[in-house]
Amino acid sequence: MDAHDNIYIYAPPQVPLETRSAERPALPPFYVVSLRKLVLLSIATVGLYSLYWFWRHWKLHKLDRKLDIWPVPRAIFAIFFAHGLNEEIDHRLRRAGQRHDWSPGTWATVYVVSAIIGQIISRLPDAMLAPGPSFGLAMLTVGGGTLAMVQAQRAANLACGDPTGSANARLTPLNWLWLVLGGLFWLLVLVGLALPLGDS
Repeated sequence: MDAHDNIYIYAPPQVPLETRSAERPALPPFYVVSLRKLVLLSIATVGLYSLYWFWRHWKLHKLDRKLDIWPVPRAIFAIFFAHGLNEEIDHRLRRAGQRHDWSPGTWATVYVVSAIIGQIISRLPDAMLAPGPSFGLAMLTVGGGTLAMVQAQRAANLACGDPTGSANARLTPLNWLWLVLGGLFWLLVLVGLALPLGDS
């Protein structure tokens, strides 16, 4: 070591720029979640999970593309933006050169139709449709919406480089809370359907 080297003995260590940038991994362009977790939360919450699901997708897409959009309204009024989300996911796959056989427009339509029919059924008076058949049809629409979300999620996971959604497969304490509340709801519904109706 010569005198020239001594100048730098007490200098603070320099962190390579590559290391500093690697400390904060980039956010995925879309929401990543395992299909099992998606289905469990969607069914347990009778479809309410879709609000969070759409919001997370649009939020991450906004950050990734630096767009001036409002994710919350797009989640609340998902029937008007489901096609747009599926198209954005499909565009991302195509730009990355990834092959995925799915029909984004068709599955978005399945979600929209399921959501609209579900809203109509929930507002029908008992005189038009008994509670049992009404609830059964409502659950069919929840199933249709969930199936459409599964198809979009499979494509989104692939677009994010995590085909199985392993980064978000574990159920968190909050997830378990929703599952317990959903289980209680389902139990009350089944008890209500099993009990005979009293005379009016």
